[in-house]
Amino acid sequence: MREELVPFKFMKNEPASGTVYDWLSHIDTLTASAKAHLKVTSIPAAASLWMRRYGLFIAGHLYMFSKYRRVWNGTPDQIEMVAGSGEPWPLFFQLKHEEWEECDDGGAGLILDRLVNPVIELLAKNAKLSPIISRENLFGYALWMYVNVLEDADDLRLLKGYERFLQKKKPAEAMENFSRQTCCLYKEVPGCSKCPYCPLLKEKQCVISQS
Repeated sequence: MREELVPFKFMKNEPASGTVYDWLSHIDTLTASAKAHLKVTSIPAAASLWMRRYGLFIAGHLYMFSKYRRVWNGTPDQIEMVAGSGEPWPLFFQLKHEEWEECDDGGAGLILDRLVNPVIELLAKNAKLSPIISRENLFGYALWMYVNVLEDADDLRLLKGYERFLQKKKPAEAMENFSRQTCCLYKEVPGCSKCPYCPLLKEKQCVISQS
């Protein structure tokens, strides 16, 4: 895949510290990194903040699918973790290979089945992070990408199970008046407060829906 086709840069040939599968299977690796960079001690919070970064990475794959009808033929054990610099928690993702395949509308489901659902299951099992939080962490970036980058949100309908986060709004309206249904646990970072989209700003308790 030519690099100019990828607006979300997938790093290549940088020193890696394991794969996504490694980090989520051995959750201590993820939590130790979060504690070192963000001083976060809550395992679910560390996992949620990691999923926010992974959600942006997945938005890049959704871009490739929607614009070119191509999906990456890989799995979480073929995505490497790369530690960068210049951010509070500078994590990046690197593809072990560049094998992309042509697809039809079913490509959205392939991305979810290959790269998203196994990750959400591991976070739920090993970090006790509610799947609904993980999905909404991804949805926020997907919505932003479709509305602001591609300026065509039609393929959002192909992300089965994610339409609930639109809260019965059209994509452009949901983006303009963005609000979350779940707390992403950003408030657990020392020195930080609730983000502007947090439901806790309106409610005394963050009610997490059961998936």
